[in-house]
Amino acid sequence: MIRTLALISAVTLSLTFSSAFAGEIFMAHKITTDSYKKDKKEGETEVRTSKQWFAGDKLRSDDGDESVLMLLDKDSIYNIDHKKKTYFGFQASTLGMPVEAEADGEQMSAMVSSMMGNMFKMEVSIEPTSETKKIGQWNCTKYNQTLKMMNVTTTTELWATEDVSIDKKILDKFMASQFMTKSGMQDLASKMQKEAEKIKGCVVYSKSVTAMGNKRTETIDEVTEIKEQAAPQETWAVPAKYKMKKPE
Repeated sequence: MIRTLALISAVTLSLTFSSAFAGEIFMAHKITTDSYKKDKKEGETEVRTSKQWFAGDKLRSDDGDESVLMLLDKDSIYNIDHKKKTYFGFQASTLGMPVEAEADGEQMSAMVSSMMGNMFKMEVSIEPTSETKKIGQWNCTKYNQTLKMMNVTTTTELWATEDVSIDKKILDKFMASQFMTKSGMQDLASKMQKEAEKIKGCVVYSKSVTAMGNKRTETIDEVTEIKEQAAPQETWAVPAKYKMKKPE
């Protein structure tokens, strides 16, 4: 649960660049996570990297064994599991509707989603502040985000810059795609998008603290590199040998 909410809070760090660069864009993140119990650190610090490519109306995000591939020109979004060598796809325009869904399956999915949505009531808010500082090469403004679900609260400080232009259309689709494939998360997706409209510019740094009972998790997500770079040829396609599955 804690890891899930930390991930949700970090979604706003996936950004889309437009007029700042002429070609395809590569962006890298460093994500650091620490876990605590009664203020005592548990285990080792977890450090991982994620990377994204942006090219017009296409986006690819790689994080560990999982990828999200968004092809708005084909009205498609794919979630890819490289460990299991599987994937599933859904329409970008409807978000959450499987690309090859059967009528009965759609009805069942809607029922499950409704039940899960009632079970997992969520609240999310983002509030601007007047606090500013320079992070790396970017002049940033601080925003405070609060996310609540089932007695678990995640507070996140977001630092956004207007030094880089962004294309909000593909960003909003990508943000929503993180939730629309999970039962009960559709309501949070729409709320998150609405709150994110308060943020001016691109989030380049965030620090999230998720508390549940006497346990808490702290996650820092920072953009470490942004550059113009052509993506590898295989970036914009699902691997040919992967098998399609239905979303859980």
